[in-house]
Amino acid sequence: MKPAFSRALCGLLLLLCAPALAQSGTIIGTVINVADTKPVADVRVTATSPALKTEQVAVTDAQGNYRIPQLPPGLYALRFEKESFRPYTRTDIQLRPGRTIRQHVELLPESYVPGPEVARPPTIDKGTPPCCYDLERGITVQGPVNPEGTARSSFQPLAPLAPPLRAEADGVARYMPYVAPGTGRELAPAWTLPHMSVLPDGATQYLYRNSDDAPGTRTHSPASDGVNPTIDTEEDRFSVFFVAVDTAPYAMARDYLERDVLPDERTVWAESFINAFDYGGTGDVNGPFTIDVEGFPSPSRKGYHVVRITLKTREALSDVGAQVEFDRQAIARYRLVGYERASPAPESLDEDDEPKVPMVAGASVTAIYEVKVIGPAIAFGTLRIHYEQGPSGSWRRVQKLLPSSLLRSSYARAAPATRLAYVAAAFAEKLRGSFWTRSLDWARLHSLWEDVGEPFRNRADVVTLGALIRKAQALDTRKDRFAPGTAMDLDNVPDTTD
Repeated sequence: MKPAFSRALCGLLLLLCAPALAQSGTIIGTVINVADTKPVADVRVTATSPALKTEQVAVTDAQGNYRIPQLPPGLYALRFEKESFRPYTRTDIQLRPGRTIRQHVELLPESYVPGPEVARPPTIDKGTPPCCYDLERGITVQGPVNPEGTARSSFQPLAPLAPPLRAEADGVARYMPYVAPGTGRELAPAWTLPHMSVLPDGATQYLYRNSDDAPGTRTHSPASDGVNPTIDTEEDRFSVFFVAVDTAPYAMARDYLERDVLPDERTVWAESFINAFDYGGTGDVNGPFTIDVEGFPSPSRKGYHVVRITLKTREALSDVGAQVEFDRQAIARYRLVGYERASPAPESLDEDDEPKVPMVAGASVTAIYEVKVIGPAIAFGTLRIHYEQGPSGSWRRVQKLLPSSLLRSSYARAAPATRLAYVAAAFAEKLRGSFWTRSLDWARLHSLWEDVGEPFRNRADVVTLGALIRKAQALDTRKDRFAPGTAMDLDNVPDTTD
């Protein structure tokens, strides 16, 4: 009787624990070194919360990744510590029931000095936001701030920021590596200034480029190749993309190429290249939006489909947020192309938490995904758009299923708008040295551009795109940073560390 009683008692305890486990959440993320943007292993990550009886601890792996599972809902603080690095604490992390949120962190080495041009940056601790430096004037530029002069406490996408600065999930400017004398890097030339943005206090944000004799640079983590990772839908099936995109980086890259200079990899933003083109107003009308979705098998990544999502507003909206939820029965993995320097939390759309921005009537945004289809399904995902009409209007939501019938059988069967968006995205990825376009050489990319079709093929901006692809082909003398002749892992980027 005793064994039977024990089994019954264990079963009862499991039943009692099941609801709590179903409501638990997970915090994941990556820690990198500010100085060289490489992942930092063996960082102690400590989670504290009033919802916890005792603190929870994780340690980053060789790729800088950490994971703290089975956390009760509540408000959390994360402490990041490692010898020879300055400790950093991120607070006010809201974990909701059953959710997985990402918290990516950049740590400052204790000995890190940006160079004689600027002062040593202040210690980043207890939630202090990073800051940026005006290298010409040698002053600290805190940012960003609201027009009223108050600091942003939650994410609100900013006015266009020129590379290499970008908005991060907590609404502060990303802390980027500095330029030191003798590194072969220099301030951007004067002709780039019209493309640059200005911070609220009037301080210009500077760009950098390689001098002609400078060696190739790698300002990204070898574990990610500087592009967004491919996400397993079993771990995270939600993806958020911003509806306001600055196209200045594309104009900057175009001007560099027209002057026979290959742009620096870190000044290339794929979402800027994609949204530099008008894809027309076709699609289904859903509320105040026209939504156009289509996909086709990826020319560069076997087993994956390229999916284009274009939203266009038919009226002015004060706040808009967009999210894709992938069906785990249809999609095994996905990757958002671009937005690497922005990390919105992949959660459901809520009025107070998700990034939303105004969209004027006629404004549009296009996002490109790579998805791995694993089985037949009526729909491979759901697109949700949360919006507010007018300054004091009510919140509303548009929800659209993404039918699998929208995934065409080939590039040739896709609409010209989808082909053009892919060529623009692949062009940016090639300039960035992305692993996922390694099998797509410049000649093949130009051939895809030639097959874009009407009415786009002979449009002036599209003709310019073809010329830029040819120019980049002639200028690109970079060596393949990946081992030649090895079979591609179609799901993961290989580690290129020595």
